[in-house]
Amino acid sequence: MHKIEFIKIGRGTLLIVLFLLFLLPPLSWAENPEYTEPMMPWWDVDSSAKSAEVTIKLEKSIPRNGDSSDNADQGTLSSSKDSVTYEDLDDPFAGDSKDLPILSDPFEGYNRWMFDVNETIYSNMMEPVARAYRDTVHENIRIGIRNLFSNAMAPVKIFSSLLQLDFEKTGRIIARTLINTTFGFGGMVDVAGEEYEIDSVNEDLGQALGAFGVPTGPYVVLPFFGPSTARDIVGRAAGTFMSPTFYFGPSTGVSMGITAEETVNDVSFIIDDKKQLEDSALDEYESVRDFYHQYRHGLVKK
Repeated sequence: MHKIEFIKIGRGTLLIVLFLLFLLPPLSWAENPEYTEPMMPWWDVDSSAKSAEVTIKLEKSIPRNGDSSDNADQGTLSSSKDSVTYEDLDDPFAGDSKDLPILSDPFEGYNRWMFDVNETIYSNMMEPVARAYRDTVHENIRIGIRNLFSNAMAPVKIFSSLLQLDFEKTGRIIARTLINTTFGFGGMVDVAGEEYEIDSVNEDLGQALGAFGVPTGPYVVLPFFGPSTARDIVGRAAGTFMSPTFYFGPSTGVSMGITAEETVNDVSFIIDDKKQLEDSALDEYESVRDFYHQYRHGLVKK
């Protein structure tokens, strides 16, 4: 079974919708692309603050029906997606519950409504597109694309690590970026991890704020982007301005297309696991909220 990255996927749904609408009129939009930071969308999926890439599982046991169809054609490419690692698959929790603070949910009425809206968009648009994409594009290519997007978010991760004065993580990020960009076809192949055992780093500005003691604030479900907190919203907004796409995207339409590709590619790995969550959860909203909070707390603790 591939990693569940439900919290990193909601972020790109809005851009997919806009991208589809964008194809209708002539491509005459202005410059200065509006990049959506791929940190933690819902259904999960970016980021890092891309990234993406979290394992959402239930407090009760989720029935497992064996490996997904994707595992059958697992190739030699390895994922450098930072939000989770394959070793986490045996862990029913993606985060660290030690000293877990209470997460306030003062907007629960609105949050539940928006959660249902996002779920409807996922079921009617994202899931069918992602299934067709998964059936068409070989898994090795999809892993390479995911690695490429993770590699491109190095500036955000480096800055976050430096803010925390974590020079060990900073060095690993720089080393991985240089090696994978030079010898891994721009980052598609995780040479640093496979050949030199330099582990990937998941850092974003929301984590940096947490390391400085900034409280999470209230839980908020964002339209299209999914679960978040007041602190993570600030971190995501700041990270947007450090994204390579924000500065180097040739047009708004191209930026939308890039982000849509990243999101669909991410969702293609977790479709079956998402279905298991839907079928098993007594209250899917509470499951996603609690594990999002636990996951983000675990990242800050690291």
